[in-house]
Amino acid sequence: MAFIVTALTCHTLSAVTSENYIRLLEKWNPTARKWTHEVQGNDGLVYFGTGGHENWAMQAHCTAFAGIAVLATAPELDENYAGETREQLRQRALKMLRYILHTHKSGDITCTTGQSWGYSWISGLALERMSHAFTALKPWLTDDDRQRMRDLLVAECDFLLKDYPVVGAIDAATDKNKPESNIWNGAMLYRTAVLYPDAPHAAKYREKASSLLLNGISIPSDATSEILYSGCQLKQWHIGPNYTENYGLNHHGYLNIGYMEICLSNIAMLHFFCLDNGIPVPEELYHHCDKLWELTKSLTFDDGRLWRIGGDTRMRYCYCQDYALPVWLMITDRFGDPDAAKFEDGWFNVIAREQNGNPDGAFLSDRLAKLRDTSPFYYCRLEGDRVVSMSLGAYYRRLLARKKKPTQPTSLSALKAWSDEFHGAAMVRGQRRLASWVWKSAQCPCGTVVPADRSDMVEWQWNLAGLIKGTGCKFEVTPDKKYVLHTFEGGFATCGSYRWNASDNPGEGSSLEEVGLAHTAMVALPDDATTVILQYATATRPVFINQVLGLNYNIPNDVFNRGIRTYRFKGKNRKIIGAGTSDNPAHEILACGKDLQIDGRVNVSVIYGANGVSLFRPGARNAMMAHSTPMKFSGAGASLYCDVISIPAQDTQRYYNTNEVLYDIGAVIGVDFCATAVSRIKPDSLLKVVEVTCADQCRYVVAANFSDSPEQGVIPFSDEFKNLCGKGATAGKDGIQLDLPAGEVIVLKLKTKP
Repeated sequence: MAFIVTALTCHTLSAVTSENYIRLLEKWNPTARKWTHEVQGNDGLVYFGTGGHENWAMQAHCTAFAGIAVLATAPELDENYAGETREQLRQRALKMLRYILHTHKSGDITCTTGQSWGYSWISGLALERMSHAFTALKPWLTDDDRQRMRDLLVAECDFLLKDYPVVGAIDAATDKNKPESNIWNGAMLYRTAVLYPDAPHAAKYREKASSLLLNGISIPSDATSEILYSGCQLKQWHIGPNYTENYGLNHHGYLNIGYMEICLSNIAMLHFFCLDNGIPVPEELYHHCDKLWELTKSLTFDDGRLWRIGGDTRMRYCYCQDYALPVWLMITDRFGDPDAAKFEDGWFNVIAREQNGNPDGAFLSDRLAKLRDTSPFYYCRLEGDRVVSMSLGAYYRRLLARKKKPTQPTSLSALKAWSDEFHGAAMVRGQRRLASWVWKSAQCPCGTVVPADRSDMVEWQWNLAGLIKGTGCKFEVTPDKKYVLHTFEGGFATCGSYRWNASDNPGEGSSLEEVGLAHTAMVALPDDATTVILQYATATRPVFINQVLGLNYNIPNDVFNRGIRTYRFKGKNRKIIGAGTSDNPAHEILACGKDLQIDGRVNVSVIYGANGVSLFRPGARNAMMAHSTPMKFSGAGASLYCDVISIPAQDTQRYYNTNEVLYDIGAVIGVDFCATAVSRIKPDSLLKVVEVTCADQCRYVVAANFSDSPEQGVIPFSDEFKNLCGKGATAGKDGIQLDLPAGEVIVLKLKTKP
């Protein structure tokens, strides 16, 4: 079954209905049964996945439970599609619920691992994500079920009162950046306080809920705010900022767009729980929600996929991406923003297409097959996240359809540009081009350039930062602390350096090797089409290097574009097969000449430093989870295949001497446009200067100094110019005089047309 939604309805703003979500859960149900097991010696309890007490094992079980419970109680259920009767589904859901209740530390048995679960900073997350499912099953719950749930929630809240401090800090390195757990634990405290007002500490639950919710999406200026919440000024509630003033989030140590969505998703779950149960919504819940939505919608493609400018350390288009769905439904209900409904429609279609390509009906079984075989523990967690998001979609859509007076549509404008000093981040969003750069990214640094309507063409793993892999099993980047970042109307410019390291060599006594020093300047020009990349890298010691990819422009070629790209080079169109099809991609390097076009939308050209563009085809999925070296090195941690546009490309081991040049290149990338660009300074200089003619029919000069000392040069132009950013350019009798400080990048707009 494949369901593609195409038309909006006036009442709900979206074409997706509860029934659409139920159809996908029905298709998933047969594979869910294969992952569900009966507790030995107790046929009244079943578990999904491994059944362990660990955080992720219980998350997987609770999310799968939610899927089965919502499916069992859905009025739209088609038993033929599901392969089970409603009663069979309901009994399985109840057995899964009872496994949760009995194996908790307030219960009477242990999990498959011999330990009980609960009493941790993350226990409440599983309970929040399944709260709608418990409500759905209420008519079939026994008194014992209800009492055990009360005991569980009260016990968890007592733990939070005693052992979960309220903290907040922008920098994740402090171990106090806790926005998401503050919100979900605050939500659980609030729910428990209003559901069980006779609990001995209900008033304390309510008070700490306020503190946690107000220190979720918290920013520095909250420390002086006099806005009243629950009788106290915000500055009295404020413990610390978890976000920068511009709503940048450093969760897990990088600009984490995904966890912005996680924060909003837990707000959404309490929002709908209150709506469903006739409970007043706490005013603290929506603290800064509108501002964070303004940013996250600006970082979302029309089809709902996140534009993760800060990268991602985990599996692509899973987990955080899945929990954007309840956010869109909340925004639809609270603000009536039609963009939220548009994202929902688009993402539903993406999910339906991927599931349709999996013969077993699972959501992720093909793309994550290696992960499934290596770690059922992890795989079930990710499959469960997709499942619970579908259950939330079905349940919340039904709630919205019941509302007598739907929210009037109010569109909240997306940002055209955004920057954040703490993360060294900048992005511009135009009608045809999206461009970004982030120094504190997941695998720092990374940039993106992509057509605004082509979410299938973006990946962030060291994207546009070059790639230098030494020997061993682990490859990481250490950015130098000094970089420059300038913004101007319609664009930005940045320049900095970073060191490539290689480690985890299997040889005994080996140590981390610093392999190379790389410099990159990225300039998004203000024509909404053209981006310039300048790069220079050298070996920092005598060293063996296994792979060198200058530019390193990743182009996904997987299930989301049906596993085929059209590349045009040397005057011919060529269909290139990626992953997600019946054919395996080849492992090869294709020489493409001076210019390469991708799907008729993106043009990549060499400005200087190489004979041409190369298309590196790695032969297997290569977008890796970043936090597990064995998974990365073995390939089991890959979740997306990318072709890699490189200038140049070396994929065999080679020995380099100290200071030997690895690459010294300039490239121009045009979206729906092929820019003309030339180098204007002798190629052996560390002062790189290029002239570009752009889509706005204007000429620009981009100059970057990759030296550690000032560099001078002259561009023999008599043109007048406007300095868009940077310092070190003056008009002289011989032309434009350049005297750039170390590490500086400048952009000049020439007043003479081409």
